Amino acid sequence: MRRMMLPLILSGAMACQPSGIDRQATTSGPDVEAVRAWFEGYLAAVNRGDLEDWMTFVADDAVIMPPDELPIGGMAEIRPRYEAVFATFAFQFSARVDDIVVAGDLAVLRAFYEETVTPKGEGEASAFSGSWLMILRKQSDGSWKLWRNMWGVIQ
Repeated sequence: MRRMMLPLILSGAMACQPSGIDRQATTSGPDVEAVRAWFEGYLAAVNRGDLEDWMTFVADDAVIMPPDELPIGGMAEIRPRYEAVFATFAFQFSARVDDIVVAGDLAVLRAFYEETVTPKGEGEASAFSGSWLMILRKQSDGSWKLWRNMWGVIQ
């Protein structure tokens, strides 16, 4: 069932692209490796608590969909939220990439993550794990940026 969902999600994302875009999907090759490297850099920025570096991985028109919350869209909403998040908590993420599928200028990354969230003030660390689904969009300079992001939490 899980394997069936990824093509459906990718098909829906591809339907939003203008006509004439190459819709041939691939799970290997230079774009897939570039997305994998992007993800490693993204996690490293979070684990360092480096907001400015983390922001370089996010597209200006990104939408982040946290569990049980309304979506957060665009830099006007994303930056202030994550300034507060990075100022309040330290993170230690690890993740296992389960799938990367690239079709044209879109990539879908599916992963399982484990994280420890530690308040920078008083309080105890909390551990979480869950599933992660990211859609990245290739930029005009050839780099990849987070375009849509959602995850589920298993406590």
